[in-house]
Amino acid sequence: MKILIIRNIPNFMDVCHNTYNIQEVGLAKALSRMGHECDIVFWTDGEEREVRLDNGQGAFITVFYKKGKTILKNCIYSFEESFLKSYDILQPCEYNQVQSVILAKKYPEKTVVYHGPYFDEFNKRYNLMCKLLDPIIIPTYKKMHTKFMAKSNLAKDFLVSKGISPDNIAMVGVGMDSEMLSSSKKHSESDILGNLAECEMCNSAFFDKISQQKSGKKLLYIGRMEERRNVLFLLDVFSEYRKYAKDAVLYMIGTGDDEYCNRVRNKISELGIGNSLVWEQKMEQKYLSNIYKLTDAFLLPTRYEIFGMVLLEAMYYGNIVFTTQNGGSNVLIDNDENGVIITDKDANVWAGRMHEVLENKHLVATMAQKASLTIRAGYTWDERARLFVEAYEGVGKEKCFF
Repeated sequence: MKILIIRNIPNFMDVCHNTYNIQEVGLAKALSRMGHECDIVFWTDGEEREVRLDNGQGAFITVFYKKGKTILKNCIYSFEESFLKSYDILQPCEYNQVQSVILAKKYPEKTVVYHGPYFDEFNKRYNLMCKLLDPIIIPTYKKMHTKFMAKSNLAKDFLVSKGISPDNIAMVGVGMDSEMLSSSKKHSESDILGNLAECEMCNSAFFDKISQQKSGKKLLYIGRMEERRNVLFLLDVFSEYRKYAKDAVLYMIGTGDDEYCNRVRNKISELGIGNSLVWEQKMEQKYLSNIYKLTDAFLLPTRYEIFGMVLLEAMYYGNIVFTTQNGGSNVLIDNDENGVIITDKDANVWAGRMHEVLENKHLVATMAQKASLTIRAGYTWDERARLFVEAYEGVGKEKCFF
């Protein structure tokens, strides 16, 4: 098959300097390794150009950077008809994107929409947008019998709630680009620390703390500093957890808007946890695998997560994950088996559950092993790509148009 993955969201994705966390790239490379021809379209407000990426086995995928009309986080491209006709499958993203509707209507026999968001009260703007657009776009999808692929069970349920037939939705999930991780699979702590020492982005405080901490739990958070990720609550949780484990240290990697980052700093000061917390705003992606290996538990008390690549990463490296019910945890975590899902919004409950789990050495070892196996066996892009191909093969079958 010849497949075109279209990211119709106006965010610039820099494949020349960062491909690790770009889902479209990981999927395209995996499909290419299966023998399919796969290209990608990304938005740009700069020069339109083409970039070729190696799939890891000597074949290449092409990334087309294209300009498009943008409005309300929508991007609409002007494609040459001959360009789209050259592909067997067109994969735009998200059901409420205008580009997805256009393609579903014009090319119903080869369009399959990859969807991730789901309903959550936190997403007020998104919920309002859906409410306004649904009367226009849902009838089109129903009429065209459009096929969808969902990133999570929550996303699939969301589409069904809109009136999309569950028979037209394949749950394919999200994967990790294991090829991008292979260069950093070292196991001894001395090797890991030696590799970290080379990282120019690591300030001395971060490196010194993580390398010199010989006792106490090493807790980790990686992600944006923002309201959605509930970082202020994370600090409350850590403060409460220190009542059980005074020598625990929280390592945070991430940045955000100045206003929210200032709130985080003020909260750290208010709680008096500054001496037990190390915050690095930026870290090169290639060093994060070693950070995961050095820490004991990954905390993600997010209010909303479409999937969460950090969950895949943390579990891959055997971190004990403590998180909320969200798109990724709903798919990846069998609660208390390969991770911990906490629905309670009380920091005391979180801290008590963390202490209960992390002090049980047998449980930690078993949970870490199961977490890693979950991702390695089923959630690399090479594994997930098979489900995508099955979904592609169902596009165009048994369609009845009016």
